[in-house]
Amino acid sequence: MLFLSAVVLFLVLWCTSLARRQRRLDAISLYDTLTGLLSGRVFERERWPAAVRDTAPVAFLFIDLDDLKARNSTDGHKAGDAYIVSAAKHLERRRGVDQVFRLHGAGDEFGILIQGPEARKAGEFARVLVSDLAKVGISASVGAVSTDSVEHKVRASVYAAAEAAMREAKIKKGCAVARVI
Repeated sequence: MLFLSAVVLFLVLWCTSLARRQRRLDAISLYDTLTGLLSGRVFERERWPAAVRDTAPVAFLFIDLDDLKARNSTDGHKAGDAYIVSAAKHLERRRGVDQVFRLHGAGDEFGILIQGPEARKAGEFARVLVSDLAKVGISASVGAVSTDSVEHKVRASVYAAAEAAMREAKIKKGCAVARVI
């Protein structure tokens, strides 16, 4: 009987350990380890395909921090990481209901997915976002694209159009370029 109790106790402890490890693995796969934001993998594999399939208005804000390479060269990578974390906290604080992602685990690109009627105000939101970030010393270039279309091809093109708009904003730095398609 003592042996059986020991085996049961061992199995309970082992299962508890496995569950804890599984939760850690889930957190690693869902969230960016530096910023705590949802990862780009979650965006690309789950949230974006679901948004494209939906019929509600959709918008995507593609955000790139300006001059991170120069900051890393001047102040070091820890300072660059702190800049990224600060930007992430401000992005997440700015929008409570939208989904904020760090698009690439080793980069300074973020995305905000907006669905529903608020998506129609993406351009206005992008301009306010750039201004709010600048007030705390963060320079960002933002491309914002929205659509009311229910056509799959149009909806699927929003992400690429937002990235292109961000690259256009990057030329000027610290501004937003918005489009409706």
